[in-house]
Amino acid sequence: MTTITDTWFKLPAGVTYVLGPEVRRRRTIERIVFETFHGWSYEEILLPVYDAYALFAQSTGSHPAEATYCFTDVEGELLALRPDLTSLVARTVATRCRDWPRPIRLCYGGEVFRNTHAARRVASATWQLGAELFGNDRLEADVEVLLVALEALERLGLEEVQVLLGHAGILAGVAEELELSAGQRETLRQLIDRRQYAALETWLREQSAPALWRDLLSVHGQSAALHHLRAQTRNDHILAALDDLEHVFDVASALGIADRLTFDAGAVGRLGYYTGMTFHIYVPGSGLAVGSGGRYDALTRLFGVDEPAVGFQLSLDQLIRVLPTLPVPTPRTTALDADGDDLTAAFRHARQCRRAGERVEIRTARHSSPPER
Repeated sequence: MTTITDTWFKLPAGVTYVLGPEVRRRRTIERIVFETFHGWSYEEILLPVYDAYALFAQSTGSHPAEATYCFTDVEGELLALRPDLTSLVARTVATRCRDWPRPIRLCYGGEVFRNTHAARRVASATWQLGAELFGNDRLEADVEVLLVALEALERLGLEEVQVLLGHAGILAGVAEELELSAGQRETLRQLIDRRQYAALETWLREQSAPALWRDLLSVHGQSAALHHLRAQTRNDHILAALDDLEHVFDVASALGIADRLTFDAGAVGRLGYYTGMTFHIYVPGSGLAVGSGGRYDALTRLFGVDEPAVGFQLSLDQLIRVLPTLPVPTPRTTALDADGDDLTAAFRHARQCRRAGERVEIRTARHSSPPER
């Protein structure tokens, strides 16, 4: 029989608490990342934890919307905990920043909530650190956000990361050639994103897709892979995508970082709003991406504004896992004895130390013992 006390002690699936040294590690990572954002002139934006469900359903696509935590307010409006932060930033720019000079650079940090892994007790709330650039549809904006992400990781000591580059235009080109409906295109995107290759092979065969398109979606490599793909098709969407990616590789080569980039025709964005270059960032030895991003020029159109945009997010939770030895400053503490009957002297000293910026700890021999269970 389950009691109220049992319910209090049992954590719901996906719920985590963070305290002590791990909090200091997280704050250290946040500080370093935000220093990088600010160094590239990104201004911080604070975002609401919940908003209208319709906002997320329209902006993130049908599958992410199904995994959203929803609730109803007292007036009957359907609301949702945010499963994504980019759509909130885009809405803010479209509705509150119309008169701001372009480009607009914004950065943020916060939890996102997705009801996708409860059965496996994987955290449903994950913390993201991100940056978005609005108002520039040129190559330099794509390259800038990529360099910002790489610098943040370098400052954390992650210099050997690998970036998997893709482009939404490749998926658009394949969908056009196969004459896929919007629903079929979303199915294709999900199969590719989840790397369900056997199911993808079966699905493409059911669509009577020529082997050319099945092979095209598996192309990966560096500049030579782009040239190989260009020779396989004359589709305008795919050729334009290859132009973008080749320019990125050219700039990366000039900057000496081309060896960190790998093209993957199957690297599609997990969320449905990407329209251009996409990327996922991996740390050697970790199977999960520590960051991802890309161009999403169509997102602000949902709010009546045609605004080019590109951005990325870093997963604080994944960074914690791949940075177990990150140096975290241990604050020096001044211990003050408060065992006497007159506590005035101890607290007077404590206030003096605090005015000097010191960390203090009031100690006594009469500490309470932990409660018995």
